[in-house]
Amino acid sequence: MIPADHARIAELLGDPSLSCRAIARETGYSDWTIRKIARELDGDPRPMRQRRSHSGEVPPEELSPIVGWLVFGSIVAVIALAIWSGARWAPPPEQ
Repeated sequence: MIPADHARIAELLGDPSLSCRAIARETGYSDWTIRKIARELDGDPRPMRQRRSHSGEVPPEELSPIVGWLVFGSIVAVIALAIWSGARWAPPPEQ
């Protein structure tokens, strides 16, 4: 973001009749960015929460190892079950 845009957003945030969404539409930045700048201008040091557009999803960096191990374990379990059931239902070898 260039400083001129930041100054324009700060100017628009000074107008109480404009919402963050209205400012976002006017400037072309996301609502998230406008809220972040508003918090910076208010001096609020707390970090922002995650974006709501992906709130129902787990980030890929947290999801990949879990899903990978679950898929791997499922494949191993299916193969072991197939071997066990094949050995169990096969007729005994003739001697």
